[in-house]
Amino acid sequence: MTQLTKLAFAAAVALAAIAPVAGQSEEVAVSYVTAPFNVPSIVMRKEGMLDAAFAELGVTLTHPEITSGAAQTQAIAAGELQIASVLGGTSAILARANGADVAVIGAYARSPKAYFIMAAAGGPTDIASLAGKKVAGPKGTVLNQLLAAALAAEGLTLDDVEYINMDLPTARAALLAGQVDAVTLAGANATQVEAAGGHVIVDGEGLIAPTTVIGTSRAFAQAHPDYVAAYFKAHRKALAFLRDEPEAAIAMAAEDQGISVEEATKQLGWYDFDPRMTDEDVANLEADQEFMIEAGMLEAGSRIDIREDLIEPSAFAIQ
Repeated sequence: MTQLTKLAFAAAVALAAIAPVAGQSEEVAVSYVTAPFNVPSIVMRKEGMLDAAFAELGVTLTHPEITSGAAQTQAIAAGELQIASVLGGTSAILARANGADVAVIGAYARSPKAYFIMAAAGGPTDIASLAGKKVAGPKGTVLNQLLAAALAAEGLTLDDVEYINMDLPTARAALLAGQVDAVTLAGANATQVEAAGGHVIVDGEGLIAPTTVIGTSRAFAQAHPDYVAAYFKAHRKALAFLRDEPEAAIAMAAEDQGISVEEATKQLGWYDFDPRMTDEDVANLEADQEFMIEAGMLEAGSRIDIREDLIEPSAFAIQ
């Protein structure tokens, strides 16, 4: 690809990001992602907060349920998605490092205790016992990072296990069917393994510091700060609802996730939903980037400046 072609491609991507809001801007797409336990999104949807905030601007929302981080960043770059309400930090970094116009406008959650390495009843009870065993889970995710960090703490690497790429439901089913020895899980999938007699070998506390973020394109954020403000108006309302009416919010989340109110209450304690980005979040995302480079998921030459290249300054000022 010549330099001229690269410039033309970049311009096309930028125009695509703006296209849905150029001229007529009556429709905006905001992804709806509820797993593993995204309570603010559930509350916003069930209480109609997000639609109401945008309706004040004469904008109609669509709520595509795009759960894959890669698919969300691709949709942002193509102008098919304006706001990714819950986006893995690693997905945002990879997209930006590969030239996509993806920007972070806020944090969604921090939840190291919500990610697990698990085994079925009678299975391994410590990480050292996983050497030579089959471990399943989604590669290229924070769960991949958890497994690598847990093994490293025992002087092991991913090469010391038979690591099989599976999405969460498939990994859970494989574990309960006895096809693998351990899995990396989160949310309701982990709850179902425990209900079937399985157990947690280790969670992410002290091993990883995952930060999910709220993403968009820089072109969209700069062209429509009013839309970004409308999103956070609804997001803050949802957080206030969670604070002031926790029982109602937990009941909504439990129903959505198909778990008991007791389990939902326990899971809620694992999450910090403060949307304001902090220096610690930047450090966590920098650590995520280094992990991806070490794991061969990102070339060292593509490393980005997390604060300058990825995060909008307004993300540090959210109240």
